[in-house]
Amino acid sequence: MEKLTPDDAFELGNLFRDAAIALGNWRIQNRASLTPSQWTELDDREITLLNAASSIYTNAIGLVLAESRTPLARLQSSVKKAKSAMRRIAIFKQALDLASALILFAGAVTSGNVAGIPAAVVALEDAAAAIVESSDSES
Repeated sequence: MEKLTPDDAFELGNLFRDAAIALGNWRIQNRASLTPSQWTELDDREITLLNAASSIYTNAIGLVLAESRTPLARLQSSVKKAKSAMRRIAIFKQALDLASALILFAGAVTSGNVAGIPAAVVALEDAAAAIVESSDSES
């Protein structure tokens, strides 16, 4: 995999920021059905994702991702799928699972855990797919 360029890092950070905003929008749209503890838990995850986006913007993650065997296009695609799945979340558990997978992925990237990146991508793809499959089966 080629080294991550500054533009690539900026785009990846934007994707995480957008996913955090989508999670926050879902939380606000569903506030009537969330308990106070669920509201707080999703708020905490949204903040964690925003902080991860900020870290991606500022950290030198090029070397980390250059050593990863996961292509940049798949990393970007996974976050885009997660953002798209946000619109289909039906229940709190789906929101929590997706937010957790995004945080795992962001943590692997920002911490430099090259070995953890592929597993985090799979977890993110699985969480997004479960939401899409659930919403498709309800249609």
